[in-house]
Amino acid sequence: MWISRAACKKAKSDASALNTFGDELEEPPKVIVAESVFTALRRCTCHLITILVTITIITLNLKGVYLGADLMSPVKSETINLMFLQLAAKAHEIMIVNSLGLNVLHFVRSELLFGDGLPLGLVGSGLSFNNFEYFFKKEFYGSLEYIGNHGSKARRVMFVMVVIVAGLTAALAGPASAVLLVPESQDWAAGGTRLYLNGSESDFWPADLSGKLSELRSFCNGNDSTHLGICPAGGFHSLWRHWETVNSTDFRTQDVHSYAKDLSGSNFYWPVSSVSSQVPPLYALGNSKKNDSDATTLIQPHAAAVIILQKLATDWWKALISQRGMSPDQVNDRIISANARSRITVVRCESPQELLHSDNTVNFPSINGRFHFAKSLPLAVHSLNNTAVDHLRFQWVHLPAEFGAASIGGVIETPWESNKASGVVVSCTAQAGWVPATVFTDKYNFWTGWYPWNIQYGDRTPAWSATSQAASNGRISLGDDWLSLLTSATTFLDVGSWRPSTIESILLNAGLGSSSNAITADWLDQRSGSQEKVALVEAIICSVIVDGLSRTGSYRAFNTSGAISQWPLANYNLLPDFQKRILRNKLAFEIPAVSPENLTRIESSMQVSGFSFKGSLAAYLAMTVLLTHLLMATVHIIYVIRSSRTSRSWGSVADLIALSHTSQPAFDVLANTSGGIVSRKTFLQMAKIRVRNTPNLPKHAHNAHHEHAELLFESSAFPNHQWSASEHELDEIHNKLSRHAATWPLNIAEIPAYAGLDPCVMAASVERLADNEEATDIVRPSQQYG
Repeated sequence: MWISRAACKKAKSDASALNTFGDELEEPPKVIVAESVFTALRRCTCHLITILVTITIITLNLKGVYLGADLMSPVKSETINLMFLQLAAKAHEIMIVNSLGLNVLHFVRSELLFGDGLPLGLVGSGLSFNNFEYFFKKEFYGSLEYIGNHGSKARRVMFVMVVIVAGLTAALAGPASAVLLVPESQDWAAGGTRLYLNGSESDFWPADLSGKLSELRSFCNGNDSTHLGICPAGGFHSLWRHWETVNSTDFRTQDVHSYAKDLSGSNFYWPVSSVSSQVPPLYALGNSKKNDSDATTLIQPHAAAVIILQKLATDWWKALISQRGMSPDQVNDRIISANARSRITVVRCESPQELLHSDNTVNFPSINGRFHFAKSLPLAVHSLNNTAVDHLRFQWVHLPAEFGAASIGGVIETPWESNKASGVVVSCTAQAGWVPATVFTDKYNFWTGWYPWNIQYGDRTPAWSATSQAASNGRISLGDDWLSLLTSATTFLDVGSWRPSTIESILLNAGLGSSSNAITADWLDQRSGSQEKVALVEAIICSVIVDGLSRTGSYRAFNTSGAISQWPLANYNLLPDFQKRILRNKLAFEIPAVSPENLTRIESSMQVSGFSFKGSLAAYLAMTVLLTHLLMATVHIIYVIRSSRTSRSWGSVADLIALSHTSQPAFDVLANTSGGIVSRKTFLQMAKIRVRNTPNLPKHAHNAHHEHAELLFESSAFPNHQWSASEHELDEIHNKLSRHAATWPLNIAEIPAYAGLDPCVMAASVERLADNEEATDIVRPSQQYG
């Protein structure tokens, strides 16, 4: 019994009518390549939306947006808000990958439809490029040999590069979106301006203080010198209180909390304030002596710069709150900094020496070269007091040229024991200078003190020359007038008729002036901690010198007319739009009407910390990824609109399966692949999509010519290939099958009905076969294919 194809078609039509979902069981013919600008624009919508989101994200980071100390929204949970932003970043990643897929699939279709074709390993690259593992499989790298084959080599290289770049961009799109879209708590630039100090640089950072200081003495005279912050002894009371709380065993860590941030890499620091509060607290920081060959180094910011910065901090804070419309709770931490030279002092003391009352030769450390301490040299100090007393004594000693670049020397005489005719002396050498640094106040001590940061030790001044004999060669030269202001006599302690100097009072308060009968043994016996005492002496002398020098010229920061307690700041004249200018990092002060030589300029900057979008190295790298996609998408949009050709075919695995299943079988080039592919030669088999005219297929109202697209392979990709016996056998079987009544296309109108075989299924199976000799053609735009 013979069953006609018409009967099977009628049966199918009846089955379609019974579909409960109301959908056609037959796929209608489709336009593979559309030629329409409107359609092209519509299909580029994914590109356009993704590009707009990318531009918005990049703009936010380039322009910068401060969100606040806490990441809050109507949802009062920082964790949930961060999660929402992470989800948004993931959504952006999906949009980018989808957009890249349009690019790669377009290129794949173009190569298959209108180009020289693609190797089998790259046919699915439009769907696999976003899986980074694909680039390490033989499917990909095994197909790269096709670049050197016949055809346009530039076009093939471009295709591979597009796939690789798209794959890398897809792999990095997620991290890049997260970096740019999920804010982090970080420092945020919040303004800055230029400041003007009333005086030249030599007025604030002099190299020579050995002369008469009549102008300074007019303010710092008598007991006022220890109360006014502008005087060399302005920090005396603060130092006195600090050294009272420590001893030789714990002075390096006292008052420094274990959780405190190291300042400029040092955990040895403390704030030094002044009684009158003219000068804000200045942090002295550095390193103390650890062994005999070490020295103590302390650095302290310059008081004049700090005075004006402290006032600026208050006005800037008001401007920030007012102009940004934020409450103080929305700003987490505040940082203000300025570039200004700071004071640096290095002190090294010799081991204690026992001297009889008739001895006056003391060994002082010398300095070799710029600032390296060398061996000790003897020096006769005729001013030593050989009278036995029960209290310590201190005096400054000017060291001659053979001691190198030393600013000053000092000698401590311990109390004499009552039953001995000798005492112990400790001699020290100090070198002082200026070092470029950034004056800082930050979240750990905002408005409670200022300290140096980014210290440029290699640019220390005054400069040093091996041939110069100048008093200020490689160090600041200190004279008697300045030293007397630094260590003037005090009545601070009730010690009878003795009026100790400021430094003697500090040494005494630190427990170094004991008059016990064992004092000589305590200083000379290393087992009793004599080296720790020497280290404490170094730290005290160093702190006194560095604090005094840091206040040099600080009175010039004020307008010194009138009562000292009411001195206004000099050259601190705000412009009318000060608040807007300082937040925009513009000049916010009036330029003083004096010659430029008599002005010192300081650049200041402000920062706050909190959640924000802003440019950074990580952000710029992430932008590179997003801009790569943006460029690819833009080029694709321009190309598609100009050509007006677009396609949505074969955008899924199901589409490719359907295409391959309805295409002519390629038994010759794809032999033995039903269980998988392991050979690179198989992945190199070239495939194209062409239209075949199959007159024996059932007609459709929209496809009267019976044309449909097929994925076709070249009959032989390797002309010189030597076939094996099994391959010859397989090819012979293939040739017989191609001429069999059940081969593609159907050449017989009717076939016999075998027992147990569904005739419709048999007919449908037969109708899926094609003849090798049918003519092929390229896909034509706007043409429908079955």
